[in-house]
Amino acid sequence: MWGKAEFRGGLLVLLGALIVALAVVVSGRYLPGLILLQSLRFHMVAAGIVLALALIALGGRWRGALTLVPLLAAGLHGYWLVGELYTNRTMPDEAPVSQFRFLSFNVLSGNPRASELVDAVLADPPEIVLVMETPGIEPHLNRLAEIYPYRLGCERTESCDISLYSQLPIEEGGVQLFRPFNRERLVTARVRVNGLPVTIVGTHLTKPYDDHVVWQEMAILRRLLANIEGPLVLSGDFNSAIWTQSVGMLMQEGQLVPGPSTPATWPVRLGPFGVPIDNMFTRDNARILTLESGDSHGSNHRPLWATIGLYAAE
Repeated sequence: MWGKAEFRGGLLVLLGALIVALAVVVSGRYLPGLILLQSLRFHMVAAGIVLALALIALGGRWRGALTLVPLLAAGLHGYWLVGELYTNRTMPDEAPVSQFRFLSFNVLSGNPRASELVDAVLADPPEIVLVMETPGIEPHLNRLAEIYPYRLGCERTESCDISLYSQLPIEEGGVQLFRPFNRERLVTARVRVNGLPVTIVGTHLTKPYDDHVVWQEMAILRRLLANIEGPLVLSGDFNSAIWTQSVGMLMQEGQLVPGPSTPATWPVRLGPFGVPIDNMFTRDNARILTLESGDSHGSNHRPLWATIGLYAAE
């Protein structure tokens, strides 16, 4: 049987491991899985605070209090970092000239509630829908075609992943294979909303288990964004939060503006306490006016529903 002393010792070991991991996260020193740890930084801080309070409750007051210091420092650093990423979210004084609704959704391959998911989209259809893991709703794409006459992606099931559906004519665009896995995970579409042009870029990045692959994909995405002029909306499943090095660098180098918030999208069971690994950004004269997550309808991700405003050129 463990007594209080043994429990205190176990808690102290766990706290030590968490503090070391957070030190690596904050310093940005290379470590396999660093980007994954960075996405979880606030969850790690919250877990550490709970453990520190438990240690204090079990009689380890000084040790618990001392471990709270680096935990709170890591939390404040993360808060500061998010604030830095939001410094360029300035809103024009005038009202948007035009706006449209946009849905970005990783629907999950093999979704058991695919019909219900498509019903929900068609019940209140936005002008543009970006879908990741499209095979999850492939049997119902003909129903989407009745509302969305313009489509890009998933012509071949073997390489299918990302697809885009639009009520607005697509002037130019296409789907690219994301190396090194050669899946259709990158789509671009240029449309006009009441005469104003805007380019939609959709992406589905690899899970951050291999940092080298993540940085390779980010380099491809940065080059693509650098060659696009005018208002732009970038959205998709990044498998990382905005406070990771990879996404943060993409935002800074691409001059991307975040939405009014970063809704949690994964895991679904945690609801608003999950991680915002699905993200949306704009550039130039486009801004995200509203951004919220919704019901998962059988997916392991929650969708992002947005209203995008387009402003007159300065």
